[in-house]
Amino acid sequence: MQVQANLVLVDVVVTNNGAAVGGLTKDKFRIYENGNLQPISVFEEHKLEDSLQVANVPPKEPNIYNDFPEFTVPSAANVLLLDALNTPLSDQQYVRQQMIQYLKNIPPGTRIAVFTLASRLRIVEGFTTDSSVIAKALSGKGGPQQSVLLDNDADQESSDLVNDLTSIGASGDATASLQQFLADLASFQTDLRVRMTLDAMKELARYLNPIPGRKNLIWFSGSFPLAIDPDATLQSPFQAMRNYAADVRQADDMLSEARVAVYPVDARGLMSLPSTNASNRYSSTSGGGSGGLGGGGSRRGGHGSRMPGAGSGSAPGSNLPPAAAADQKFLQQTTLEHATMKQIAEDTGGEAFMDTNGLKQAVAQAIANGSRYYTIGYVPQLKKYDGSFHRIKLSVDGGYQASYRRGYYADGPVKAPIEPQAADNTMNQAVERGAPPLSQILFKVRVLAADDPAAKGVKVSTDPAGTRTASLKGTVKRYLIDYAVDVRPIAFTATPDGVHHARLEFAVIAYDSDGRRLNFTDHGTAFNLPPTVYERILHTGAPMHQEIDLPAGRVYLRVVVHDLDSTRIGSTEIPVTVAKQ
Repeated sequence: MQVQANLVLVDVVVTNNGAAVGGLTKDKFRIYENGNLQPISVFEEHKLEDSLQVANVPPKEPNIYNDFPEFTVPSAANVLLLDALNTPLSDQQYVRQQMIQYLKNIPPGTRIAVFTLASRLRIVEGFTTDSSVIAKALSGKGGPQQSVLLDNDADQESSDLVNDLTSIGASGDATASLQQFLADLASFQTDLRVRMTLDAMKELARYLNPIPGRKNLIWFSGSFPLAIDPDATLQSPFQAMRNYAADVRQADDMLSEARVAVYPVDARGLMSLPSTNASNRYSSTSGGGSGGLGGGGSRRGGHGSRMPGAGSGSAPGSNLPPAAAADQKFLQQTTLEHATMKQIAEDTGGEAFMDTNGLKQAVAQAIANGSRYYTIGYVPQLKKYDGSFHRIKLSVDGGYQASYRRGYYADGPVKAPIEPQAADNTMNQAVERGAPPLSQILFKVRVLAADDPAAKGVKVSTDPAGTRTASLKGTVKRYLIDYAVDVRPIAFTATPDGVHHARLEFAVIAYDSDGRRLNFTDHGTAFNLPPTVYERILHTGAPMHQEIDLPAGRVYLRVVVHDLDSTRIGSTEIPVTVAKQ
């Protein structure tokens, strides 16, 4: 966690035998920075059972939307990240099936968003408490896909190439050169996977940072290794070596700063050794594998056995039979991959789940633990912002276990970037695709195509509607946005003549299914309402009209109302299917 103000907040999950513990008081906690006890100045408990249905949402009317809250949710928000980049295709469908089963019994009020990672990070469904929406997202388009950089049969195919080369009488040098080339290629592909994955983690951290409170990132992945060890079977054992620990730590720092706890789940479940897989073929000649990183043909549901001494860090011996060498290499690789999961979980205050086929149980535990947590804050005695790492240690009376982030970097305050249509960080959050709706200002909004019969008689502007209209491709269609805003939460000031004054900002941002911004319109207006008008709109709502041009296809409209004086915000997200003309 990086310090942007003179206060450090630490989210803590307390467990006893794996079950989250609630009801603890401030005096049960001790928190240390660099070994020094810190006075606790902030203490809050968050639990899902505090979520209450606060209003009966009025029945939906055609083309009418609102930001009325269904639940107040003080517990953590949850993100499901389905990682197709690092997960074998055969395991991805199992993950989705397990998640759909879990959603049938999910606690009411649980906020979930769904992202996927393939060649890049993509939002599938924004935060919602409607489990049926999440289930539809998991079973809809954008399903499992083969990773372009993960070949689960690479080891066997490489072994076959080496065997074929040997069978035609190639020299030992030629065979060794081929093995070295295949190992270097596999390391290069792993470099790409690691970089793309960590870039996605950093992007998620930036996306989630403005959202208040704790976020649980449940990451389904076959993972990637923290390092690639020397391989004694190669001509140059150290040439394909890699160590990604520093890169992983950098991503962890950004996640911790955003109060994101990562719960990695090994999507491969229980795995069998390559030698137990009937589809693998090994020659009778000794010598190691090819240096590939495909997992050796292991499959879910195996006995999950482990060889003695696995994970010790020694390179596979060149005198081992091929099957034994493949097994040892697989064990070393899996150990390194699991080490990555454990490090990310520990650094961010989450928990890693490995060697289990019960993925829905793992998710249930992650969400249950993350839905009951404590926030502890203290003021650090910083003499200067020098960028150094400050280690945090926390203990809880009663012998309980605690999961929390392990420190922060004392970087100086930096100014957050401001988008053209956003006045502050809260506004930045409100306009993001898929962000939780805000209900500090309540409103209804009608969204209609300009050619809809219900819009007959409305005078439509002939000017382009939206800052990016000129960059839209294909056919473009005009949409009309009409508001009725509840003015009671708005910070009106009354002058002696009885006129009520306020300043509001109305923003409409259009995104495509991948979360790319297509167009937006942003309008600030001053309300100067005589007493009779003010009394009338207390009952009818304050009106506002906007227009925006949209391309054909599926579009997501983010609609935001912002009180510039009180900084209160109302926001909602509306899916629109724009027909081709």
